[in-house]
Amino acid sequence: MQRTGILGAGQLGQMLALAGYPLGQRFVFLDTSGHPSADIGKTFVDPEGVELKRFVDEVDQVTFEFEHLPVALVRRLESLKPVYPSSRALEVCQNRGLEKSLFSQLNIPTPDYHLVESADALAKAAQDLGCGVQPVVVKTVTEGYDGKGQAVMRSVDEALDVWGRIGGRPLIVEAFVDFVREVSIIAVRGRHGETVFYPMAENQHVDGILRYSVAPLPNLEPSTQQQAETYIKALLEELNYVGVLTLELFQQADGRLLANEMAPRVHNSGHWTQNGAVTSQFENHIRAISGLPLGQTRAHSKTCMINLIGRTGDVQQLLQEPDLHLHLYGKEDRPGRKLGHINLIAEDWKTLLRRVEQISQLLPDAPTPQFTFES
Repeated sequence: MQRTGILGAGQLGQMLALAGYPLGQRFVFLDTSGHPSADIGKTFVDPEGVELKRFVDEVDQVTFEFEHLPVALVRRLESLKPVYPSSRALEVCQNRGLEKSLFSQLNIPTPDYHLVESADALAKAAQDLGCGVQPVVVKTVTEGYDGKGQAVMRSVDEALDVWGRIGGRPLIVEAFVDFVREVSIIAVRGRHGETVFYPMAENQHVDGILRYSVAPLPNLEPSTQQQAETYIKALLEELNYVGVLTLELFQQADGRLLANEMAPRVHNSGHWTQNGAVTSQFENHIRAISGLPLGQTRAHSKTCMINLIGRTGDVQQLLQEPDLHLHLYGKEDRPGRKLGHINLIAEDWKTLLRRVEQISQLLPDAPTPQFTFES
């Protein structure tokens, strides 16, 4: 029986543990926030950093559920126990400048960008990237997720205001991308280098927060899937990566892909795999870091993942719906908070799209679902 330590005690960690228990795994969490939501296995609540030795003594290996961790902490753990993925992968994913540099090194195309450290530099970068003719996207180099630490500039005159709101630290300014849709690919690499890929998902974001993911895509050319697999495989091999890696991309009208960002963990856009694929991303992550054979990634159903944001809705009503799988995180309602998700499955696309529309109307404040393959 292997004992896996998980840094972080949120919903992703809980779902990793739920997938690992049938494999004979046991789990210990280290929560540094002081507010764990996972309610499975053993949890050390340690905002002061005094429980690390006890945590390490109880585990055989360590992984993490999110990337906003001190790299120094992960490096310290690496000197004591195997940690998957590595601190290098974590460091790159925490810094958009390092991430973009790695993409360029591996010939993975990205939107044009500039790194800036002042309001004047922000204004010049925005002008160079065509701001005024088209918008530019400004993001903090570190931290920031689910739309936080980001702004859209439509005029160079907005530079001072944007710098005041999210600046005071390095920013990255990205050129506007005229994309058809946002997509993502999830891959898994085992300890010995074996690699598998999930079918790509189409993602709909509202205000920077993922609301819907659907897979496998009926209008995705095999060459586009292959293109994404080539990009993410290069990242996996360069980082000597072990576990699940996610790469978010923009798909342009001609089918070409531009990399947006990557995440060194199981990912919201892969939740569909829990009920729509032979092996979920969570189980495959546990298999990978434990040295077990990787599971099949084939989609067995047409699936749409719907995030529950802010308010859950009527659980009794939702559970009466056919082919609906509800995953709640044990969190209280709060504006903007991810409280759970739904996986809807169907045998054909017409049925799935109709059911997604129906279910979205049962959810408080859910946006209208929109996918590029709808007739």
